[in-house]
Amino acid sequence: MIRSHFFSLTSAAVLGATLLCGPAMGFDLTRSMTESFPPAIGITPEDNPTNALPDAVDLSFEDQLIELVNQERWANGQLAPLKRIDLLDTSSETHSTNMAARNFVMHCDPDTLTMPWDRMNAAGYNYTSAAENIAWGYPTPVDVMDGWMNSQFHRANILSTTYREMGNGYFNQSGDQGDIRTLDPFTTSCTPNSFNNGPFFRYWTQNFGKRSSVYPVVIDRETTVTESRDVDLYIYGNWSEMRLQNENGVWTDWLPFAVNSTWQLSSGNGTKTLNAEMRGGSTVVSASDTIILEDTSEILFIDGFESGNTSAWSTVTP
Repeated sequence: MIRSHFFSLTSAAVLGATLLCGPAMGFDLTRSMTESFPPAIGITPEDNPTNALPDAVDLSFEDQLIELVNQERWANGQLAPLKRIDLLDTSSETHSTNMAARNFVMHCDPDTLTMPWDRMNAAGYNYTSAAENIAWGYPTPVDVMDGWMNSQFHRANILSTTYREMGNGYFNQSGDQGDIRTLDPFTTSCTPNSFNNGPFFRYWTQNFGKRSSVYPVVIDRETTVTESRDVDLYIYGNWSEMRLQNENGVWTDWLPFAVNSTWQLSSGNGTKTLNAEMRGGSTVVSASDTIILEDTSEILFIDGFESGNTSAWSTVTP
């Protein structure tokens, strides 16, 4: 995310203002054009072996981004964790891929004239509020998060309490040639008026959103992998009661609702699913989340050697 735009949308109405800042550009539709924005800057990454990677979406980088976002939210007031969802991953990946392929870094696609809300709608995400951060050039998730967190309006998106869900899109273009089309500060047009010489290689997008009727459940602040069956849960909303279930197991009784609670995943390593139902009055909603369990507390041995074959072997705790 090297120079990035910031986009924020709180309703279907478009108010319109642009921000161009730091290594990331921001497009914020709820703020006045009279606000002062940091000057636009761009950096060209040094050539390194990462640039030789095949053209690809990097899912591991996207996994890291959601964890970093929720770490920042915890560190800045213990804010509610955002739930990662496939629909916003799709809209984000689409934009990062298009920016790389067609040499632009803007919220508005200068060739198709589509805006962030168009991409979210096309992915099937029917938001009530939404936001977008974009950037180019940063080599790692940690680097781009540092850039965004040091940019006032990108930081505001990451730490906003308006949104409940997010998705990430990272694309590495090994043969990137540069000549990136962008917009100068204070420009609301979709016609590029600035060019930056590359190559930049890496293109990043974050989409944030909220759907009025969706109340996510989040396991361990959306960590990808856990080593413990004991996890923390965060459930959005204000309900009277809730009940929980592992995969297709037995539901708990209806319990008093708690935004924060603890839970034990089912035994055995692999992908685990937590299902939740919440109710208040005549309204009942459901949600689910997944996490990968890699519990190393129990290791299988035979003749003193560790093995992955579980047949007829004893389980011991080292």
